[in-house]
Amino acid sequence: MKNNTDENIKTLTSHLFREHYGKMVSYLSQKYGYHKIEDILDAVQESFETALNTWRFGEVPENPFAWLYRVANNKLLNKIRQSNIAQTHLNYLASTEKDNDEYSEKEVEDSLLKLLIFFSKASFSERNKLIISLYFLCGFNYSEIANALIIKTETVKKVVLRSKETIKEFSEIYDDFQIQTIEELSHLLKIIYLLYNEGYKSSQRAGTINLDLCFEAIRLGKLLHQYHPENPEINSLLAGMFFNSSRFPARTENDTWISLENQNRTLWNNDLIKEGFYYLEIAKKHQQTLDKYYLEALISSMHCTSESYEKTDWKTIAYLYKQLEKMEPYSISVKLNRIIAESNFKSLHDLLPELVTMENMMNEETEFIYLSTKAHFYAKMEEWNLTIHNYELSLNCTKNKTDINFISGKINLIKKKLEN
Repeated sequence: MKNNTDENIKTLTSHLFREHYGKMVSYLSQKYGYHKIEDILDAVQESFETALNTWRFGEVPENPFAWLYRVANNKLLNKIRQSNIAQTHLNYLASTEKDNDEYSEKEVEDSLLKLLIFFSKASFSERNKLIISLYFLCGFNYSEIANALIIKTETVKKVVLRSKETIKEFSEIYDDFQIQTIEELSHLLKIIYLLYNEGYKSSQRAGTINLDLCFEAIRLGKLLHQYHPENPEINSLLAGMFFNSSRFPARTENDTWISLENQNRTLWNNDLIKEGFYYLEIAKKHQQTLDKYYLEALISSMHCTSESYEKTDWKTIAYLYKQLEKMEPYSISVKLNRIIAESNFKSLHDLLPELVTMENMMNEETEFIYLSTKAHFYAKMEEWNLTIHNYELSLNCTKNKTDINFISGKINLIKKKLEN
């Protein structure tokens, strides 16, 4: 690949950075010791900067990852030599230097998943687990993480700094760890699930869907799938992520949401839907007990195969949400989704009391979806003043520009209707 433009090289290195940054950090950490995490992060970052400056004047190597790894490895060795380390370690490095730029793809992937498992089990909050996973394994910088999670950049820096000390203890815990150990999967799946949902459902972001977060979650899920190809939970989670992602092209227009009822279904990505069914079929084949990932994937699959909103099998979807409620009895979003499904075939007047009583269960994270759902109910009942009131209340519960545009559009339509 010759005569590359600066823009092409920037695009390529950006793609490689997302795909390989975590692998390089985790593998070099496993190889040289997690206590060297600071030097490793610098060496990996510098290898991509070197690529950006070198490839624009020549050829992009046939195997970009091997090139990047070799450069990072050499830079790290130089840093180690320059540091004040024990002579015995210097001798060790000298004796093994011939093999230092060799690697096994399986060992690279193993090292990444081991570190992800460590993060998923560490004694951090769920939000902090997301921060360190995005930073160390996905190559997100401080500002990208802060923007994705709607927190201050300084907060991200503090979390990463504290986590570096924890990572230095990693090798003592997981030296002989085996990824095939089945009991570790629940922790891994949860962090991947959180990562995807943060990109897919967050109402606190400034924009719409964060595709980077969603596709990072899918990438990590597919990597984990290589080790447990028949595991029903992994396959169910992947199926659900593919089904949901298939509808992204139709979910927004002109910086506002398009409701499921009004989406142009011809825009849905059929390749992603097929991919979802591939994993769902594997999950069905090996499923022994119901789990949340399987139920959510089933619900998404039904939406993806429905000819229209009106022809959707809402009774079955409501039933599946009831099963999900049994597993997550305190989940507000599950209850609301079940009630919304039931509103398509049950009396709205019969459902409204349950919806109203849920108000006492609200918190900052669920206020927006609750109030907008309540407004949707009143709109279907043509209680226009109550509809506007609840929509206006919901506007105070989101910073998302797309949410604001969507709700404001609803209010304006109702006001115009009342004027006529």
